Amino acid sequence: MSDEREVLSALIDREPVAADVLARVLEQPANRALLVEFVRLRERIQQDDRGESRSLELSPPIERARPRGWIRAVAAVVLLGLGLAGGAGLERYASRERPPEPTRVVQLEPSPGATLRR
Repeated sequence: MSDEREVLSALIDREPVAADVLARVLEQPANRALLVEFVRLRERIQQDDRGESRSLELSPPIERARPRGWIRAVAAVVLLGLGLAGGAGLERYASRERPPEPTRVVQLEPSPGATLRR
């Protein structure tokens, strides 16, 4: 295991690690700090699995406020209005593609003495 993070991760996961490699990795202060972070992360995960309160908080929990009933009703009305407006717009657009409705009908009839030529 040449990557220092992999060595430390294997140590935390209780996988076999060569002692000489571990000694070389732990000589650097940054790697020792990384090992401490791995231990804290593992502790936090184990506490979450057990349902215990966290002793280590990286950031305060985000509380989501549930929208009130009237906000939902307003949102539903707005969405309904947008849907109706969109439908009206589509109808107007579609009506441009059709020919206009006739207002009067003109029928042509051949005159009585006319002959058809081919």
